[in-house]
Amino acid sequence: MIMALGMVAAILGFFIALYIYRKQESKKPLMCPRRAPCETVLNSPEAKMLGISNSILGMVYYAIMLFLLVCLQMGGESGIAEIVLFVIALVGFGFSGYLVWVQHSKIKQWCAWCLGSALMATALLVVAVLLL
Repeated sequence: MIMALGMVAAILGFFIALYIYRKQESKKPLMCPRRAPCETVLNSPEAKMLGISNSILGMVYYAIMLFLLVCLQMGGESGIAEIVLFVIALVGFGFSGYLVWVQHSKIKQWCAWCLGSALMATALLVVAVLLL
């Protein structure tokens, strides 16, 4: 059951990041809930890390997490795989936390899609902890 929750969180997170990426690439505005200022956040300098869009980093992160969860589901527990999953989940959670802090402290605007992604990263960390 815990693995399934992790897989759902990874899939949802991937599709959130993909949605943001496709909108950014097409230069079309996002449909943001409650008229949240998503564009302000996504057009800020902090929307990229080392020149790479955070949405691309998110897609890679969620794809890796899904791959690891599927491998664990198929191969059973090994100890090392759970630790790798936890470390990557911790890094993803930390980066998401940093981006939430940036929205609050630097940009002073909130992106609902970005917060949804942060929620998925949090869920993945909880799953990784429970699998240890």
